[in-house]
Amino acid sequence: MTSHTPLNILFIMSDQHNARALGCYGNGEVQTPHLDRLASEGVRFGQAFCQTGQCSPSRYSILTGRFSRTHGLYANGNHENPDVPTVVETFKAAGYATATIGKHHLSMDRIPDRHGFDTVIDERDFSSFIQAESAPVYHRDGHWLPDFIHPGRSRVGRSHAGNAHHPSGYFAAETIAFLRRNRDKPFCVWCSFPDPHTPIAPSEPWASMYEPDKLTLAPNVDYAFDYETPGLKQTQSKSGQFNEAYHRACLAYYYGSVSQIDYNIGLILDQLDRLGLSEKTLVVYTSDHGEMMGEHGAWTKGFLGYDATLRVPLIVRLPDAFPAGVEREELVCLIDLAPTLLETAGLVGPSGQQGTSLAPLLTGRTEPWRDVIFSEIGEPRHHVTLTARSQSRKYVRFDRLTDGQVQTKYEQFFNLHLDPWEMRNEIENPLYGREIAALRQKLADWEAITPAAPLPTQ
Repeated sequence: MTSHTPLNILFIMSDQHNARALGCYGNGEVQTPHLDRLASEGVRFGQAFCQTGQCSPSRYSILTGRFSRTHGLYANGNHENPDVPTVVETFKAAGYATATIGKHHLSMDRIPDRHGFDTVIDERDFSSFIQAESAPVYHRDGHWLPDFIHPGRSRVGRSHAGNAHHPSGYFAAETIAFLRRNRDKPFCVWCSFPDPHTPIAPSEPWASMYEPDKLTLAPNVDYAFDYETPGLKQTQSKSGQFNEAYHRACLAYYYGSVSQIDYNIGLILDQLDRLGLSEKTLVVYTSDHGEMMGEHGAWTKGFLGYDATLRVPLIVRLPDAFPAGVEREELVCLIDLAPTLLETAGLVGPSGQQGTSLAPLLTGRTEPWRDVIFSEIGEPRHHVTLTARSQSRKYVRFDRLTDGQVQTKYEQFFNLHLDPWEMRNEIENPLYGREIAALRQKLADWEAITPAAPLPTQ
């Protein structure tokens, strides 16, 4: 964009969206026409990964362009370091109207400038709205699966709240209102849907959109599970007591939640069109992390390194600047988004960002690119699961604090070309000895050069 035509930013994010639960990612059962349209008008990244599979740390990684070990927000419930600059602060300083609408999952009240967001509309506002409307509480009032089905110890079923009184509908409406108010000025708005994260509670008609018996479960929903994997049994346990029928029922509601989000994204995109803003608005859709979605017999997420929770959808659209209907298969990271937004908008961001701008890939250029991505969940020097993943191989290391020292408790290695569902741990297979050693070394090199912030005291 030229200096005379400031670029708007519409960053749409969901929570816990498995990349396989999208039509444009090859799923012929889930209905996502509006996100499919966005992909047909923009660039879809098939190999995008979060840098940590947990809500707050991942969101802060997106905002700062840094790994969680560097920005220091290691876990949900801790507070972020206000001295780490965010991409939104740069847009605010450049005169943009800024807003976070939805689930930001950060400590806005403890940060003097709220990370650069002028407008903050979140779950507290939604709760006040529901109370004022005397409307059904979406996660309380509904028809639910039995109590022993509790992904993340939460309910699954049909909410009695209509779309207008559901978080997806409410935050979409607030985003549309923000766009209308700021149509004549540059804006940077984060629209963050709390769903399809648990509780999985779509409204009608989406709650009844899918017939469980007609849905296809992942091949690894039931097999000889590797219970030596630290955290796998615990993740299954907090999911509930599933059989095939309940996996299908849960999947039907999960797909319903995804389709409800898609409907509301459609309303937002339609509003952009009506306001004449689509041509000068960079639209991003992604998720903070994935969802087990029945894979390995589990739902939600855990301290694991499976693609189900590390791989995320990523779609980017900017008419005329980026080609339409392009699919890129390079390994990209959520920390790449901050430098991408800044470069595309012609702004210079803060130093210390660890991601790489996706601009070359978005504009169709062929350039040398990374061959490995890194992701971690937990606190380094204490309790952490680390992943090094190439296009076709994955190495996972489980470090745990034992007797005052961090020790590697378990390792995994997957040939993703032959075993895309990660069902065969080849760590002891001598045929892969050199490849395992190579990824071990790449992970060790990354640890050595990636600064680690102090561990939290709370």
